[in-house]
Amino acid sequence: MRNKVSVIIPCYNQAQYLDDALSSVLNQTYTNWECIIVNDGSADNTAEIAKKWCKLDNRFKYVYKDNGGLSSARNAGLKVAIGSYIQFLDADDLIKFNKFEIQLKDLELADISISDYFSFVDGNILKAAEYKYLTPVFSKSNYKSEIIWDWEYRKSFPPHTVIFSRSLLDKYKLKFDVELLNHEDWFFWVLLFYYSESIICNSEVLSYYRIRNGSMSTDFVAMKQGFLKAAKYLEVFFKNERKPDLVKIVRAKYSEIYNKNRVPFLKKLKSKVYSKLAYFYKYVRKN
Repeated sequence: MRNKVSVIIPCYNQAQYLDDALSSVLNQTYTNWECIIVNDGSADNTAEIAKKWCKLDNRFKYVYKDNGGLSSARNAGLKVAIGSYIQFLDADDLIKFNKFEIQLKDLELADISISDYFSFVDGNILKAAEYKYLTPVFSKSNYKSEIIWDWEYRKSFPPHTVIFSRSLLDKYKLKFDVELLNHEDWFFWVLLFYYSESIICNSEVLSYYRIRNGSMSTDFVAMKQGFLKAAKYLEVFFKNERKPDLVKIVRAKYSEIYNKNRVPFLKKLKSKVYSKLAYFYKYVRKN
């Protein structure tokens, strides 16, 4: 439907946050929206809360699916969305009351609008989280390469900062890759940026990113492996697109990911040698 915003909220065992997320949608000054709540096989009372909101306002819609992960949940929401614009919102995050109104003005001039965001401590939206903020600002001329090279180490954004034109999905058959267990958002944004004609980075804080215990992965090995896998997928994609300049950037990014926080071999070797020498002088020479 013309100018409708489709909000897609995947929810897996996050019922305790869902009311707040849905309230932030209901309170939007721009009223032409639908909100699709995708229950990804939750074992809590997500269904009960979602259905309550559907009764309160028919702009809320409820979809249930067996658990399949974040990518499959977002894809399920995209299948039933009818709006001209897409807004993702995780169940534990919030958006400002005038987000749609402001960013839809951006979308009169561009395919994608990205707002600034505020990371807050769970339980206190006014308290800034002790979390490294990465700018969501990209240059107008180099944003397609910056989303590849700068992601996660220099620039980043939570998914709900973005509103974009649905036409990009329809024209290029874009969706989230369910084979990527993490960094699926990066892979999606790279393709979305690649196919877009222009973006606008809005300096207003219109998105609130909740930082809570257990919300960020501590399995750094798995996260790094997922990051590398997504980079390999992008290399294949740009090879098929015959974009050698972007293939080169992806390869450089892969190398950066691979070497991040990695102790060089010689440094490891020296450490082992020094440890053995210390042992020798401490124990062997005494005897």
